[in-house]
Amino acid sequence: MNSFRTLCATLALPLAAHAAEVRPWHIYLLFGQSNMAGGATTEAADRVVNPRVKVLAYTNCSGKGQTFNNWYNAAPHLHGCGDGLGPGDWFAKTMADSFPLDTIGLLPAAIPGVDIAFFMKDVVSTRRSEFSIPPDNKTYNSAYPLMVEKIRIAQKKGALKGILFHQGEADWRDSARKTWVGKVKGIVDNLKKDVNIGDVPFLAGELRYDGCCGAHNTYVAELAKALPKGYVVSAKDLDKASDNYHFTAKGYREFGKRYAAAMLKAMPPSTRVGTRASSASSWHLSRSGGATILSFDAPQERIEVRNLSGRLIAKGSGSQLAIPSGARSTFVVSARSGDATTTGLTPPLR
Repeated sequence: MNSFRTLCATLALPLAAHAAEVRPWHIYLLFGQSNMAGGATTEAADRVVNPRVKVLAYTNCSGKGQTFNNWYNAAPHLHGCGDGLGPGDWFAKTMADSFPLDTIGLLPAAIPGVDIAFFMKDVVSTRRSEFSIPPDNKTYNSAYPLMVEKIRIAQKKGALKGILFHQGEADWRDSARKTWVGKVKGIVDNLKKDVNIGDVPFLAGELRYDGCCGAHNTYVAELAKALPKGYVVSAKDLDKASDNYHFTAKGYREFGKRYAAAMLKAMPPSTRVGTRASSASSWHLSRSGGATILSFDAPQERIEVRNLSGRLIAKGSGSQLAIPSGARSTFVVSARSGDATTTGLTPPLR
């Protein structure tokens, strides 16, 4: 009898593992150049692994035990073998908090320094010899088939829910940026045809307002308008690195959260919020002396309120948080207490 029970338990293991993966994964493509790839020095909080956040390995990393285009628990660096924080890290953490029953799958495909031609279908950039395309700089002569292959692998796990994009520093001169919007739109249109992704949200991140390329943000706005579900992710007031192009780890954390807020805004209302009903706290809004008070049924370790562009409006902890009296919009509320998370949208504040 004992051997029979052991056999039944053994046979049940793969079934249990399969059941845990029944829900389709939420897949996101990340492409662009160095500000999407990231590279800022991480801190302990950045390296905390959530087993529900997966990454399709960017390249072969023997030191990390990772093989190109295989799935692993996501941790910095998403676009390399060493240390390095980018917006994708905290985007994924925030989305995992927003959908605590689901798995987030990341497809890193950014290449630092490259012009937009690297991602175009059937095009070889004139700067091809300057940069390496994973995994070995031989398999692909363009990053477009790399993206297509990653999406096809990921579609075995779930559906592509959106695209995170940050590029333009290599195309900021007038001679290049006048055709930049059309080129990026062409990449998206070809992906729709080749991997049947439909009109998924496309999140275009702004470039730094200072330095070389702030004027390119006019074209980032045009790009968002040119796509059926295009959104601009603001880079205003992000913490800047000492060069003219990049952000600090603090900046990338905030940028990732802004990408997540934009994605939540882009999703259909019925799918915007995923809470763990058994353990997550409920909250409500009230008015007091002209201020809006956010109240929870239990104390929270962290509370954040952001607008739909990802800008932080208020943060704190405890059972209540005051939203500034001048704030007038719908906001994204996120809170954490232990391993329980709560995420939701407020009604419009007036």
